[in-house]
Amino acid sequence: MKQRWFLMTTGVLFLAGAVFASAEKSKTDTDQSDQQAALMIAKLASSQKITNGLVTKDFDQILRGANDLSRICDATEWASHSDPGYAHHRTELRRQTKKLAKMAKEKNLDGATFSYIQSLTTCISCHEYCRDVLSIADESKINLKVVPIPSN
Repeated sequence: MKQRWFLMTTGVLFLAGAVFASAEKSKTDTDQSDQQAALMIAKLASSQKITNGLVTKDFDQILRGANDLSRICDATEWASHSDPGYAHHRTELRRQTKKLAKMAKEKNLDGATFSYIQSLTTCISCHEYCRDVLSIADESKINLKVVPIPSN
């Protein structure tokens, strides 16, 4: 029960990160910002799939969520910022999603949970970096577009 509460709490934190991500709009390139926000929404949907898989011990769902998140990490639209710190966070999230998929294939719930928590930490750190270091957050009107998660 304690682990389920912890996972649900981290899911809420990830949701909060997605809300902050939706506010990260560039004034100079609205289309690119809309695409970035859509990718963040897709990341959130993937993370919800992973969270549900973890709390129900559904390794297939964890694997699907991890694979979806991995495809999002590989999206060229997400790699648009050239800052080395930002690139580090992208690389780290990609590494964590691969580890998460591996743990799901091995049916290792503790390993999958740890990898997921690490990926959440990476997301939160990246959003903090973008807000506080890159100063790319903009509190203007948010124009989000939902993008479906690609499937195999």
